[in-house]
Amino acid sequence: MAISPIVRYMLLCDDWRLDGPNNRRVTIFGLVWSIYSVEAPPYPLFYREFCVFLALTEGRGQGEGHIVCVFEETGQRVFETRKRPIQFSSDPLVVVGVPFRIKDCSFPQPGLYSIQFWYNDLLVEERPLRMR
Repeated sequence: MAISPIVRYMLLCDDWRLDGPNNRRVTIFGLVWSIYSVEAPPYPLFYREFCVFLALTEGRGQGEGHIVCVFEETGQRVFETRKRPIQFSSDPLVVVGVPFRIKDCSFPQPGLYSIQFWYNDLLVEERPLRMR
């Protein structure tokens, strides 16, 4: 049984890229904490793509992780990614990078959303995302 990892970083961003020798460095593009709709009408807002990049440590074995978006005002799940396997090193201090690319999502109305990381069906970490 895998132990829930510790989240060192959970970044919402436009994109990410592996850089450097042996892909040991990650470049994050466009940190996201608030999205402004410029559409008419403004909502529902279709968002083509954004990413969640996790840096995890202290996990053991293998488990499954996924991202869930919840509208805070109602508690409604707006969207979620498929579960994906996450494999940890035998050394619990090794940091494991886990990117999620979330495509074609729709936000029904302005307000506060919670972007959540779930691991083995347990909520591990969340970040706010404000839609204006």
